[in-house]
Amino acid sequence: MSKTLKILLCADDDGIMVKTIENAVSNKGFEVKIVLVRDQHDTETISKEIVDADVVYPDKAVITREMIKSAKKVRLFQCGTGYDTIDLEAARERKIPVCNMPGVTAQSVAEHAMYLLLALARNDREYGQEMKEGKWNRGVGVELAGKTVGLIGFGNIARIMARIAHGFGMKVIACRKNREKGNEGLDFVDIVDFDYLLEESDIVSILIPLIKHGSYMTEGLIGKKELEKIGGAGLGWLINTSRGSIIDERALIESLESNVIRKAALDVYETEPLPENSELRRLPNVVLTPHIAGDTKEALILRYTLIAENSIKVMNNERPRYIVKELQ
Repeated sequence: MSKTLKILLCADDDGIMVKTIENAVSNKGFEVKIVLVRDQHDTETISKEIVDADVVYPDKAVITREMIKSAKKVRLFQCGTGYDTIDLEAARERKIPVCNMPGVTAQSVAEHAMYLLLALARNDREYGQEMKEGKWNRGVGVELAGKTVGLIGFGNIARIMARIAHGFGMKVIACRKNREKGNEGLDFVDIVDFDYLLEESDIVSILIPLIKHGSYMTEGLIGKKELEKIGGAGLGWLINTSRGSIIDERALIESLESNVIRKAALDVYETEPLPENSELRRLPNVVLTPHIAGDTKEALILRYTLIAENSIKVMNNERPRYIVKELQ
């Protein structure tokens, strides 16, 4: 008789998620029960469904200590690339593994960051919509060749973006916490210190995880002082596809209003979904996308397949892949 495997997905089904997980779990000796909580802020439903779940995929939902304490059956918290919304200490106390997905969305996020860079270079005017409306509004863009892009972080995403930017003829510099690792064979990338990168880049792209504690804390990394350094150099553009809280959003808004930062392109925000009355929505020098950098068909299939594979591993008392470093 098949054992039941309950997977709690704090996400909406995009037409790929449930089908991919069910296909990956089929013929593995389990009867899979998938529960979707489409509203990631619906803490009441999440708290109710987590009690008898075997595996939880939080996506961007906050998983509190109280939720983890009540999760009597949970064997795995399977996160995406980031895992900043889950109480790691509470998971450690319960000896529940927390896994992420390093590299799974790297290509997609790098391509989206480059798309945002191109959108800034071409003024992100809604040319297509304007043309359909009968308008003929032309603008003047900026060539990327010869410009310097500074990558904060040099992990999977940054290395892919570096290759793409290099293909456009851009100069690429990067900073990383383990500077001794160098450019890992990408000889066209100069590894520099943080302040130098801010002061010498035309465009700064943030490509690091959100870390809220410890010596490598990245929360609030980019504040008023750092924004002034970025704004004092070259084009003064900023791109963020990582996590909103890495930037002091109030300071960013003020720097955009005063033209210290000439342009910004954001996929992530301190509060998500971005409030309708957010000042970012009315600024003319900002490009906004709704946290979709990692959402391509190819990346989603890899993501959902990994959820299924790690679910089977923990149900069979095997070690899941990619336990986060804080719990190893």
